[in-house]
Amino acid sequence: MIDEIGFLIFIGSLIVYLGVIFYSYKSTKPTRLKILNEIYKNWAHIHVKKERHLIAIQALRNFTMGNSIFISAFFILLGILIGFYTSGSFNSDPFWGITQLTIGLMQISVNLIIIMFCVINFSLSIRSITRLSLLISADLQDYSTVDFTGVDFAEKTFIAAKNHWMAGVRGLFYLIATLIWFVNSLFFIVTTIVMTIYLITIHDVKLF
Repeated sequence: MIDEIGFLIFIGSLIVYLGVIFYSYKSTKPTRLKILNEIYKNWAHIHVKKERHLIAIQALRNFTMGNSIFISAFFILLGILIGFYTSGSFNSDPFWGITQLTIGLMQISVNLIIIMFCVINFSLSIRSITRLSLLISADLQDYSTVDFTGVDFAEKTFIAAKNHWMAGVRGLFYLIATLIWFVNSLFFIVTTIVMTIYLITIHDVKLF
């Protein structure tokens, strides 16, 4: 029964975290995420307006390499988990009393979902960064309308890359918890709660 309780706590923690993130963006108070967004917009604005192309491209290249390393590591982990599952090494006890739904199947399913979530977000982050690197090398100030400019588009592209990267990294935090589930269900619960509290109070939604 502790596995079922742990799963509910995990889902509840995700809902609470996403709710707090949404509130932090809508709040009028200065939160860490809102201030970082403004800093990232300013970075893109400065490097486009002042034509610091070389510095910007180098920074974006490092960013892309980091994402690529994460993606490669996730695919390796994915292969390892699938290999262990096919060997029948996971818990075969029923989940919620359903014979066809075992605890091991739930463990591997949750981990696979989080891994694919991270891979997709890191891939989308690379896509946005690649687009931004092309935009920076163009003369964006020549492209504008009454309500929109090329510089604005570059800023939003960088924020999109940052958001996907942030989602991938936060998924990595919760992946740590779900991997611990294979070891011990109680540790899974504790790690989930600790990760959620850390992300909310210290890492993401901390008020300045």
